[in-house]
Amino acid sequence: MSGRTVSRALRDRFESIRQRELARLGKKLRGLSDAERESLDAITAHVVGALASLPERALSEGEEARALEAIVRLFALDADSFAAR
Repeated sequence: MSGRTVSRALRDRFESIRQRELARLGKKLRGLSDAERESLDAITAHVVGALASLPERALSEGEEARALEAIVRLFALDADSFAAR
């Protein structure tokens, strides 16, 4: 399991949560224009990237094995689901 693999799994996890929450809030967001929806999508995608960058930095700052294990456990990443990547 490499840092790159865990990093991708982490971003996938965050993106999945983002998409699920946007879908869940669909009724509340239906009054938005197309431009507003695009802005909301861009803003939330940016937030996901910012959140994911923090643990990704830990992966690149040494002690990678310990950081990998901690990130996998902390964010409940399923090692089996991304082991083949």
